[in-house]
Amino acid sequence: MANGSGKKPKSIRGVFEHPSGSGIWWINYYVEGTRHREKVGRRSDAIALYQRRKTDARMGIKMPEVRPRRAVPFSEIAEDALAYSKEHKASYPGDRSTVGKLLSVFGTTAIDDITPQMIKAYLDKRDDLTKTTINRYRGTLSMIFQEAIRNGKARANPARLVRLYREDNSRVRFITYAEEAIIREMIRQRCPIHEPEFTLALETGMRRGELYGLEWDRVDFERRQLLLLKTKNGTARVVILTAAAVSALEQLWNGRNPDSPKVCLTRYGEPMISPRAWFELVMEQAIKKNESLKDVTWHIFRHTYISRLVMAGVDLRTVQELAGHKDVKMTTRYAHLAPAHKLAAVDRLAEYRKEQEKAEAKRTSGLTLVSA
Repeated sequence: MANGSGKKPKSIRGVFEHPSGSGIWWINYYVEGTRHREKVGRRSDAIALYQRRKTDARMGIKMPEVRPRRAVPFSEIAEDALAYSKEHKASYPGDRSTVGKLLSVFGTTAIDDITPQMIKAYLDKRDDLTKTTINRYRGTLSMIFQEAIRNGKARANPARLVRLYREDNSRVRFITYAEEAIIREMIRQRCPIHEPEFTLALETGMRRGELYGLEWDRVDFERRQLLLLKTKNGTARVVILTAAAVSALEQLWNGRNPDSPKVCLTRYGEPMISPRAWFELVMEQAIKKNESLKDVTWHIFRHTYISRLVMAGVDLRTVQELAGHKDVKMTTRYAHLAPAHKLAAVDRLAEYRKEQEKAEAKRTSGLTLVSA
């Protein structure tokens, strides 16, 4: 394992990494012929403990009994991490879905047996996922182990040592109006009560967790806006509503469940259907009608909202505010969708040239008259 300078750290007798490349360090020493082996965690902590144990042995201090650590299953720390996510993270619905898939692979495995190599092998097999999604899986695993370290149940985070895939963000996928029509048709056929939610996703750019976490006391019909308290970047955001978004909210209000504060999935007397379940049902049918929709995820509705703003000629700074991007760099990914503005900017060069040539000719004419 290389240090920050790129050089392999100097080996210290009695301090070793196991498994190799895992970031988990152990110490090994002998006292009166008896071998002692302790699992520590970070290399610096292992070195410090090894030196302390050697000093204690020389001074005749009795070595502490090293009791074997309880084998903590992955399912236990995953449950702890989900409890934290539900309380503190806007991404909880996504975390819950990802953890469900990870449990089928690592659920009963002791966390001390999970290595970076094991995690990488699993992620490499997921050729059904995009590189972006694989990175999200890796991020969720890292979050689970990090929470376990805070809870004293793990000493190292093997997911941290798994390299991220390089993501290709050059192409922004958004749905066309024709594709929107197909999806909307399928919604009306299979689950029409969810059409207002689809409209809100396209007309506000809200993430799925934001939309389904929205409560009625955050909606202001008079001002045509709503307030999101929990967002991905950790700050509150005001969403300005289009006329179509207001209409969708009015439909939801008329069919609301008076016993629930939630805007979505609260129809009185209607069965509760998860957003993932009805969306997958609709998309399965939509893909049969148009295979180009097979790469459409819920988050693409957010890309669609932002893309349409840019293509409509809205300046990037305003788009940034409407989208709730913390950094304008996120917004500039969509800049190529506004070719008309770039053409107009280039055309201004020709206008500027004419103005300068005219001014130059006028100055030259004045100099000629003076010389005469």
